[in-house]
Amino acid sequence: MIHQRIPVLTAAALTILLSSCNRFDPVDRVFPNSLYLNVSALEESVPANFNNRVESGSQKLSVVMAYPSETDVTASVTVDAGLVDSYNHRYGTDYALLPSQYLDFSGQTVTIEAGRTTSETVTIGFKGLLGEGEDQSGALEIDKTWLLPVKVSSDDMAVMESSAVAYYLVKRTSSITVAAQLTDNWINFPLLDEPGELADVYNNLTAITYEALVNIDRYDSRSEVGKVDVNINSVMGVEQYLLLRIGDANYERQCLQFDGSGNGSQFGKIPLKPDPATKLQTGQWYHVACTYDQASRTARVYLNGEMIAEARDVGVTASTDENRITLAMRALDMPEAYQFFIGKSYNDYRPLQGKIAEVRVWRVARTQQEIWDNMYRLPDFEAEKYPDLIGYWKFDEGEGNTIHDSSMYGNDGEAQKDIVWPSGIEIPEINK
Repeated sequence: MIHQRIPVLTAAALTILLSSCNRFDPVDRVFPNSLYLNVSALEESVPANFNNRVESGSQKLSVVMAYPSETDVTASVTVDAGLVDSYNHRYGTDYALLPSQYLDFSGQTVTIEAGRTTSETVTIGFKGLLGEGEDQSGALEIDKTWLLPVKVSSDDMAVMESSAVAYYLVKRTSSITVAAQLTDNWINFPLLDEPGELADVYNNLTAITYEALVNIDRYDSRSEVGKVDVNINSVMGVEQYLLLRIGDANYERQCLQFDGSGNGSQFGKIPLKPDPATKLQTGQWYHVACTYDQASRTARVYLNGEMIAEARDVGVTASTDENRITLAMRALDMPEAYQFFIGKSYNDYRPLQGKIAEVRVWRVARTQQEIWDNMYRLPDFEAEKYPDLIGYWKFDEGEGNTIHDSSMYGNDGEAQKDIVWPSGIEIPEINK
């Protein structure tokens, strides 16, 4: 649970602060200087979620002052166990203090040098999360939230009381805790453009399933970069062929649509008329999926494991060498063909404006039960057990710009730009 709070600085105060950034004389300041924690400037509750397979982890913060000082300012960052009761009383919770055996932090003194406004980074370490031995004796309990209040204090300068404390909500969670921020970014697959065994896996298909976990941050109506209208958040697939997306021209901006306009599908777009009840709201995690099977001539769209659209007796009338599904068309000597992407379709102005995880491509049409049961994880996953899973990008790297393919085919993706890996991710599992 993350508790929202009113921003520390009013609009007027922020305007004054920004307008005075180029001045140094403290006499010109209209409010007293003070210290605060950067992580609690807008929200005092900070999620610290750790995957249940990691032994250790960390959170980072800095001490910040409102405007530069003429002299160095020293501050201390410490854990204050006495603040647990006041937090619980304020929010009606019953969190216990994180046991010290899991904490690798005993406090730190930092300095903000004269003329600067930010201290060096403070790292709060967490250790022993998995316990000891094969039975993980003493491991931090899974899916239980603990409280860790961290505060700043100083003898050199007053602190901004409303943002002097960060309450870390520490949890070793069974949920997915890593995802990539693909806002204005997307994933390329250069190996699919070259003839070879990998491209062969993505071509000559008779059925397909796309699925992913997405969290949309915003729905743009117009790109400020290209000054073009924006109707689509692209999830994955091939433009004008087989593409899973959110929105379309003359279509509800926040609803899923499966475009099967290509030679290997020929069923057009489903649904043609969106259901307003299936809008994807911003800031929420959703599982999205679509399937198409040439043999049954059926296409379906799923949201959170529930089928929201179906088209029967559609698509190719008979599967032939000329109309089977080809996702790696450039490997078939079609250099101008559209490519398979995650988070991009026709051009640079249709990215997935949000976060993504657990992206999969199957060369079969998965059933609704299979989709529902495995929205978040595949049971006892070993690549060799899933030969029909031709692409599996977990987005669990947490750093870097290469997205590794966990399937048995090794189709690693490369980000167009540097990936942002947001902290505090916890994807709730609705199928438990």
